[in-house]
Amino acid sequence: MSAARAGGLDVSHATADGRRVILRIENVNKTFEKQRVLKDLNLEIGDGEFLTLLGPSGCGKTTSLNLVAGLLQADSGRILLRGQPANELPPQRRGLGMVFQSWALFPHMNVFENIAYGLRMRRGGAEDIRRKVGAMLDLVRLPGIEHKFPSQLSGGMQQRVALARALVTEPDLLLLDEPLSNLDAALRKEMQVELKHIHERLKVSTLLVTHSQEEALVMSDRIAVMRSGRIQRIDTPQAIYSDPKSPFVCTFLGEANVFEGTVEAIGPEGAELRIGKLRLSAPSAANWRRGGQAMIAIRPEAIGVEAVRPGSGAGGWLGEVTERIFKGSNVTYQVSLGERRIEVLGLPQASGRMFGIGERVGLSIPRESVIVLDPERDRDA
Repeated sequence: MSAARAGGLDVSHATADGRRVILRIENVNKTFEKQRVLKDLNLEIGDGEFLTLLGPSGCGKTTSLNLVAGLLQADSGRILLRGQPANELPPQRRGLGMVFQSWALFPHMNVFENIAYGLRMRRGGAEDIRRKVGAMLDLVRLPGIEHKFPSQLSGGMQQRVALARALVTEPDLLLLDEPLSNLDAALRKEMQVELKHIHERLKVSTLLVTHSQEEALVMSDRIAVMRSGRIQRIDTPQAIYSDPKSPFVCTFLGEANVFEGTVEAIGPEGAELRIGKLRLSAPSAANWRRGGQAMIAIRPEAIGVEAVRPGSGAGGWLGEVTERIFKGSNVTYQVSLGERRIEVLGLPQASGRMFGIGERVGLSIPRESVIVLDPERDRDA
């Protein structure tokens, strides 16, 4: 599908990795009832890219999607599709496909009619419509249900039909508005993988809006984390998770133990920090100075935990297990380090033994696992 579309694109605009730009948002602002919802928003999506807007409720992600879809108008700024201004284009002329949170299937139409609706609006031929609808049903693994009505389908089947309806017109950009939120947990996980496979097969540019960290991590080429109408961080899932930059992004995308401490020493291999009575080796930040303040984070899975043995110091990180949550494949421990608490993600031992409440444990934290944070990045949101 991607190659067929390429001839109509404005190739003078390209992303950093050389993709043609399908969508560009430039300095877009939006206000509702004197509340500024979007603040100079800038974003671009390359041809064939899967980009997710991730953030808490009220951050502006759904408003951004509706502006792209033409369901809302921006107060200022530009929206360009395929290099052409789209601010004034009505939704039906934007060349987009959209899957809503509620799926929005027509209840009085059967599956075939639902999927064929967009093609018929474009006055496609009957044989061409039958062929394309059949191909879409095969793609979403629902062959043979053409004559069923939405009320006869499970939630997962309705979601697949809604996706087929959005894709059958071969849109330049697919918009997904929390499409998995109405599914149960097991089906949601299955559909995350299914959507990823469909995207990899069709290579259609996709913009997903979600508040689910898991959905964003599983499906995205890039994630844009939003807060208070602005994008706080945009990069690949791996880059954001390992180097979130700001405290907000760090704690929103995954679990993290966040500490503030004092820089005691800076050397060629990193820095030594004092966090209360604790000491920690960490990578150094360019703006750190000896005696100055530093903020760092440690992911629970990056912390080693072991039983305290006679003579073991575990680098000075000795604590007591105060809470244990068994999750089958892993165990979450809350460990008290005097006046501080730290969350640790561990694995059950081969014997099946887990650390007990009140048990003394030693914690080890590799220097390279310490994440350096910049609190200044959160203050302008």
